[in-house]
Amino acid sequence: MYKDKTPLSLCQNSQVKFGTSGVRGPVSELTQERCCAFVEAFLRKLCQASNIVCIGQDLRPSSPMITLWISECARQLGYTVWDCGSLATPSLAHYSMAHQVPAIMVTGSHIPYDRNGIKFYLSSGEISKEDELSILNTQLNTFSKVSSDKTIEDHHDLALAFYRQRYQNAFTALDLSGKRVGVYQHSGVIRDQLTKILNAFGAETIPLGRTDAFVALDTEAVSKEDQIQANQWSREYNLDAIVSTDGDGDRPLIADEKGQWLRGDQVGMICCQYLKATRIVTPINSNTGLEALVPKATVIRTKIGSPYVLAAMKTVKPSEISVGYEANGGVLLGSHAEELTALPTRDAVLPILILLTHLSHKPLSSVIRALPKRYTSSERLQDITVSESQSTISYLSDDQHWPLLLTKIYTDQTVSISTLDTQDGARVRLSNNDIIHIRASGNANELRIYVESNNQTYSEILCTHTKKAISSLFFDI
Repeated sequence: MYKDKTPLSLCQNSQVKFGTSGVRGPVSELTQERCCAFVEAFLRKLCQASNIVCIGQDLRPSSPMITLWISECARQLGYTVWDCGSLATPSLAHYSMAHQVPAIMVTGSHIPYDRNGIKFYLSSGEISKEDELSILNTQLNTFSKVSSDKTIEDHHDLALAFYRQRYQNAFTALDLSGKRVGVYQHSGVIRDQLTKILNAFGAETIPLGRTDAFVALDTEAVSKEDQIQANQWSREYNLDAIVSTDGDGDRPLIADEKGQWLRGDQVGMICCQYLKATRIVTPINSNTGLEALVPKATVIRTKIGSPYVLAAMKTVKPSEISVGYEANGGVLLGSHAEELTALPTRDAVLPILILLTHLSHKPLSSVIRALPKRYTSSERLQDITVSESQSTISYLSDDQHWPLLLTKIYTDQTVSISTLDTQDGARVRLSNNDIIHIRASGNANELRIYVESNNQTYSEILCTHTKKAISSLFFDI
């Protein structure tokens, strides 16, 4: 059915494509033919040394059917399928890497419920951008399916237990006895696993917001409703912290004792300090207070997306402790650190546990106040097409085009551009030391807005003003 086809050609005139992490697209366009084409290209082109593949899924309504398709496809290609069921992406990656076999995760992460995706992992970890190109351009008709008697084996409980044991071994001194931790469960695939992990350390966990309907929780763009809800939960249940993740459990969302959600890049900074990182890789939109917090560490800034972070982490020296993180809060461990083995993929449980270790001697709000005084905020304009985003970014990539936008944002002061960075979108540092960054989302039809300043409240106001200015200037909204 694939004669003279590649995954790239099969996806022409569709929205199915590789995003910042994995293949993404509308459920209506993630057909069996397209899903199986990506899986066949991945297994036959990049995984020839293995005859086993781990497959997992999130709790989206479309995930079971896609999982069924790709499991049968893998089996027909001669692979034994280790069915890891519904579990977090880092849990699947950890299990597959430990057993030196590839893995496939069916998840759309934080994007809306009517979209989904597929993430691919080699036995060494997440695939690279070069691997993505190899998959896209693989001629599918060169691979003939085999008559297979390969089976599908249930590895769900084994994979979950293996992930829990990773953190029980690494945080032997962590005692959360007497601490009340709310677990915002929503439809996150890790909700039960996370509760068990916290209970094992003695925490009293309070389940919050569990739902059967899928919730597209974006840890980088927390809604006002979620902020109000966290404040209410904190007061109602007298919580020391609230923890959650996105849909597939690789991005954390953490609130302090007041119910104030912490910024993901602040969480990443605290993790780097805790792990004594000597080499840190993070995208350009992460808080610039990092360099002041760990002045002796080597800091590398990349484009946004875990594949770019991972690529920069691969040159780590044996003596270095390599940590990567993103503004969404996901932390990647590129080398062994203390009792932790390397896990070079985004993980939510590691930063959650690191933040909770501070509860033995101070509240989380105090931990945040001790960080360098730089504050970030983010927003998004939804339902902006790829072509519209590209046109906007192209326009703003010329510093001569910023003055009009800046006059709409800053009505009470005059600012000018100090530097313009077009590595990933258009990012300007202004004469008042504010930073404004505009880029197209790699996963959805959205335009992302990031700002940074010396005050949190001001940063949030600046972000709102920037969103309004861009809406009116470019989209007549």
